[in-house]
Formats: sequence, structure tokens, C-alpha cells
Amino acid sequence: MPEKSHVDRSAQSAKPAKPARSAKPDPDDQSGSPSVRRALRIFEYLLETGEPVSMVKLIEALNIPKSTAYELVRTLTEAGYIEASGTDGGLFLGRKLFQLGMAYRNQVDLLKDGSQIVRALRDLTGETVQFSVLVDDYMQVLMKEEGIRPIRIISHIGSRVPVNWAAGGRLLVSDLGDDALAKLLRATMVQSPSGRACMDVDLIIAQVRAFRRQGFATELNEANEHAGCVAAPVIDEFGHCVAAMSVVAPEQRWTSPNREVLIAAVTEAAARLSQRISGQ
Repeated sequence: MPEKSHVDRSAQSAKPAKPARSAKPDPDDQSGSPSVRRALRIFEYLLETGEPVSMVKLIEALNIPKSTAYELVRTLTEAGYIEASGTDGGLFLGRKLFQLGMAYRNQVDLLKDGSQIVRALRDLTGETVQFSVLVDDYMQVLMKEEGIRPIRIISHIGSRVPVNWAAGGRLLVSDLGDDALAKLLRATMVQSPSGRACMDVDLIIAQVRAFRRQGFATELNEANEHAGCVAAPVIDEFGHCVAAMSVVAPEQRWTSPNREVLIAAVTEAAARLSQRISGQ
């Protein structure tokens, strides 16, 4: 015979318990780094308000735990990303963010204006023109325009070569001190396909200093057989070489007076781009 079921009447008659009041959900309690997300929200909030904000208002608006908010603001203030006004201690975006914004603006201007000047330089000289930057201690071609003369040097966007192969590479590392430059060279130097690339660290450092002083760098047959190159530095508002503009030509067109014409053309083009990105 089956057992009779037993019903707990007291349980049936008891009132349902009220759900516990939950804290307001923290939008930063997600995957990833809460501290990074909170810092970004602080930046965005200060940007939106457009005026100094008190800690109380910041904590209330962003729903950040008080102790966490004070620790974040202290760290960001010490690093220069947030500053406090001298009157009431209100917080506003710091100078470091301004510097990052300027760097971003310069990078955008560098590529936009650089593409126009690279094309104009190719049209003027008829030779292949490259626009390169330093990436992971190597010279990398960001932009290029192929030459339009009967014999031309072919290059590829994205190609990377060691500094000791290229005229432009020597300019891109010219802001490094001697010790840092020597370390970079020892870690990256290899012989070029032509077998003529300089492998002497001290000599390369001397070339780097001399090329930067004169405002252009040259090489002949170091990277490739029967080809020469002249490069000029693109300088930002802080006086740093942020890119190099190069003209590459066959060896037979690398003699006077054509060599001097190419040097003048590339140095003038690089100077024009430097003026644009530095706001001069």
C-alpha cells in the first residue's frame, strides 16, 4: 500500500520571505579588468562634464566604491592623467592625456599629409618614394609610390629591414643615446642581400650622428645591388624623428648632378611634412 503524503501546513501558511535588497549593480563587474574600465569611465565622465568635478560627485555619478575611487584617482593624478584644480580641488583631465591626444592627432596628420607629399615627390623625381617608421627596432615601410621612369626600384608596403641596411633606418634611430643605439644594433644587425651593409656598430653610430646633423642620409648598394637611396627625417614639434622619407633610384641615376637634385627634393619634402605635423 502506498504511503500517504504528508503536507507541512505551517510551511504553506507562512508568508513568503521578502527578497533581500541588492546593491545597485556595478557596471564594472564584468570580465576583464575592473580597474581599467573604471579609469576609462572616469576619463569619459570628466570629458563629458567639461569642468572640474568633486570626488563626491564622481563617486555618486559613476557608482564606484569610495575606497576604490580614491585609490584610482590618486594613481591617475600621480601619473599626470588627472589633475586637481587649485581652488576647490575639483578634478579635471590632466596634461598626460593632452599629450596623448596630440600624439594621436600628429599620427593622423602624418599619414594623411604624408601620402600627399609622397605622391608629389614621386611625381617630381620620377623615382620610387618610401615613407617609413621604426617598428620593433626595424625600419618598416608604411607608404610607397612606385617610380614612373623606365628602370625603377620596386618596394613593398609593410616590408621591414634592419637599421644597418637603410639610409632611412639610420635617421629613425637618431634620437637614441649611444648606449641604447649600440644595444639595438647588436640585437638586430644582419648582413644585407648585397653583402655590403655596414656591420660595425661604432661606425654606424658615427654615421647616424653625422646624417642627423646634415639633415639627410644616403646609401649606395648597401641594401640592394645597383641601387642608391637618400632619406630625410620627418621631425615632430618636440624635435624627434618620427618618420623617414626616402627616394630610391637605380645606380646609374645616382651620379651628379642627379644625386644632388634627389637630395634637395627629398629634404624639402620631409621639411614640408615636418612643418605640417608640428603646426609651424
